[in-house]
Amino acid sequence: MHRKAPWVTLAVFEIAPVAEISRGRLVAEGISCRLLDRSLSGLGLIADGIELQVSETELEKARKVLAQDFSSELDLDP
Repeated sequence: MHRKAPWVTLAVFEIAPVAEISRGRLVAEGISCRLLDRSLSGLGLIADGIELQVSETELEKARKVLAQDFSSELDLDP
């Protein structure tokens, strides 16, 4: 019987938009991931935050993807 690798937490975010952007970067690279919202945002509280999880087998690849910084490529001049 083939067992899937367990999910591991790659990062924890305080706000959903940042978590979604990071999730999108991983999905664009073909990395399976999921968000677990452990916050109490419905009550206006941030408890344990929003966890971004990946398969344990893709953890290192995911770290490299999120470590890439593209801010120098932005054209911020009007």
